Amino acid sequence: MSFSLLANELVLLVIAYIPPSGIEAFTLIDTRCHALSLPALTMHLKHKHHAAAMHARFPHYPSPNYIGRNALVEKGLLEQGMLPNLEYLQLNGDLHWLRAQTPEIAAEHIWERGRAASPEAVHKLIADAERLGLMLPAGFATFIGSQELVERLHLGGNTIGLGELFKCTSEQDGGKGGHVVRFMCDRQDRSYWGLYTDTAGHSCVVHATDWSDFSCGCCVVEYPQTPVVHEAIAEADADLRFICVNAEWEEWMAGMYLDGWIWGTLWAGREVVGREMEYVQYFGKPAQPRSQPS
Repeated sequence: MSFSLLANELVLLVIAYIPPSGIEAFTLIDTRCHALSLPALTMHLKHKHHAAAMHARFPHYPSPNYIGRNALVEKGLLEQGMLPNLEYLQLNGDLHWLRAQTPEIAAEHIWERGRAASPEAVHKLIADAERLGLMLPAGFATFIGSQELVERLHLGGNTIGLGELFKCTSEQDGGKGGHVVRFMCDRQDRSYWGLYTDTAGHSCVVHATDWSDFSCGCCVVEYPQTPVVHEAIAEADADLRFICVNAEWEEWMAGMYLDGWIWGTLWAGREVVGREMEYVQYFGKPAQPRSQPS
C-alpha cells in the first residue's frame, strides 16, 4: 500500500515514533505529513531555538563532569568526546528514567549523594519563582525535594543540595534578568552546578567554580526554614562566570544518572548491559570545543 493511502490515524502513529531530530525531514514528504506533524515540529523548533539562545547567552561546553566517561573510553565502548543522544528517553518532566537500583547495586555507591531540600525550602523557591515570573523546569522541584530520588543517583562524590536563589548581574547573562540557584557541588568545594532561569521561559544548567558566596559543606546550605516570600533577591557574586553545560536540566540529569551507574557497574567489575548499554549505544555526537567568553 502506498504511504499516501494510509489513514491519518496511522500516519500519526508513525509520527509518534519519529525522533525529534528527524521530524523536520518528515514534514517535507508532502503537505499532509507537514500538517499532521506540525505540533511535533513546533516543539522541536522550540527546543532548538531555546538551546541556541542559551548557547548565545553563555559560553557553552558539554559538561566535563559526567563521571565514568573515561572508563567507557578505556573499555572501548566510546570514543573520546562522544555525547549521548537522549531523545530515545522521551523526557517529559515526570522523571520516569530515575528508577531505583537493586539493593546490591546501590550498595556499591560508597559516597554520600547529598540531601533533598526541606519542604519549606522548596516552597520558598517555587514562591520566589512565581513572584519573579521565572519558570522552573518540569520535575526540578519534585526531584530536589525528594530524598528518595536523590538517593537514586550515583554521583561519584558530587552531592546534591539546594542553595539560594540569586539574580544574575547584567555581565553574567547579558542583561536578560535571569536568576540562578545551585543544586550540586563537588567534594572539593570548587565546582558548582546551578539552574539558570529567566522570565522568558528559558532555563539551562550552568557550571561555575569558586562560588565564593557559598561555603559548600557538600551543599547543605539552603533556603531558610521559614519562607519569606517578599524578601529581596540578592545579586550573585559579580566575579562568577557561568558556562552552559546543557540547555535542558532533565537531559543533563538523566545523563548524570545513567553515566554514574555505568561507572558503578564497571567499578564493581560487572558488564554493562540492559538500559545502561542502551544508553551507550545512543552516543555518537562529538563534543564541541569549549567556547570562551568574549
